[in-house]
This record gives sequence, C-alpha cells and structure tokens, in this order.
Amino acid sequence: MKNILHTLPLEELCARALEKIGHVTAAATSAEVAGTSHNQHAIRRAMQSLSEDRLLRQDGCDALGLVISILDWELDQETQEIVPVFHGRNDPEEGAIGTVVDERVLTPRGDHISQCLGNLRVLREMLQVLEHRLTAERIVNRRFGG
Repeated sequence: MKNILHTLPLEELCARALEKIGHVTAAATSAEVAGTSHNQHAIRRAMQSLSEDRLLRQDGCDALGLVISILDWELDQETQEIVPVFHGRNDPEEGAIGTVVDERVLTPRGDHISQCLGNLRVLREMLQVLEHRLTAERIVNRRFGG
C-alpha cells in the first residue's frame, strides 16, 4: 500500500484520505462496531478531530490511535478463541514447510470490528504518508525555491 500512496498526486491522496475518513467514521460509530453509547461518543469525538484544518496535525494520528485502542478492546471481547493455523504446504521429502499462526475465531460482530480496524490502520498510514510528503515538499521548496 505504501508504494501506491507515495506515487499518487498529493491532491488525490488527500481526497482519498478525506473520503476514507467519512467511510471509517460511519462504520466505527455504528452501534454494531462501537458497542456502547460511551464508545460511540468517544469515537465520534476523536474522528471529528480529523476535520480538514486538523488533518495533518499529530493529534489526528493520536485520535486514530484512541479509536483503534477502543476497537481493539472490543475485538478482544468478540474473540471466541484463538486457534493455531498452519500456512504452508506438505512436501513429500521435507515434510511440513510453512508457519503456524495464531488466528482469532470471531463472532459476526467481531468480523465487523476487525474490518473497521483494518480500514482505520490504512487511514492512519495514508495520513502519515501525506504528512511526510507535504513536509518533504516544504523542505524542497525552501531549499530550491529561492
């Protein structure tokens, strides 16, 4: 994902980030994902800090961190069990080649929370790349702009 984010024009990256903020806010503040009304309020307030004028400030990523931590806790509550799953193949000569990874068995609500968390992490990455690219542009403009 990062390679794509680094090659997009800044305007498109910013537009995609703003669009993702809207989608993620709607999903994260839903009763199915957020759970309690207290969580809904805290998530809504944190996501409002990602408005256009505060989009690139550090507190924007901090706000996303708060939302992610709330939903991580909710995901833990919706985890039925953690099971080892083998990813790889069985070679006739060498035996099992691969790794064993612990995976969560989630409730249906947990699946929604997990999808929302994935989108929040992508959004956080988008905002970080956007911030770095704008900082780099300012540095280059100062250095070579005259």
